[in-house]
Amino acid sequence: MKFIQLVEQLARHVGTHQLPVNATATRLHGLIESSAVHYELMTQLLAAIYARNHCRGLDDPVDLDASFEALAPIRLALLQSPRTDVDTIRVLEDICVALALVLDKKETKAFLFSSNPLKTLGSPV
Repeated sequence: MKFIQLVEQLARHVGTHQLPVNATATRLHGLIESSAVHYELMTQLLAAIYARNHCRGLDDPVDLDASFEALAPIRLALLQSPRTDVDTIRVLEDICVALALVLDKKETKAFLFSSNPLKTLGSPV
């Protein structure tokens, strides 16, 4: 799957309010519109996926394992930060679930659907 296709699919899964894609963008910078609810997080996540997959353009291929490896340090930092709110964690987890659904790896799906990262934060779910 191409990077741009992945981003479009993620937007369909998490909603365009979370990931509003600029259809006229030709490069990573400017791909996500500034109206995203968690704009900084979304741009950070996409930049990490883009870099980890060694993309040079929006049409370059992406891999599930490389994409999850890109998200892991961001996810860990957010989970460990006392300033991270529940909504941020939820959207991050939604992105992870959508990534697994879009790039389709069954063992990853099973892990994502059985884990409860919000419990780690002490939040009643």
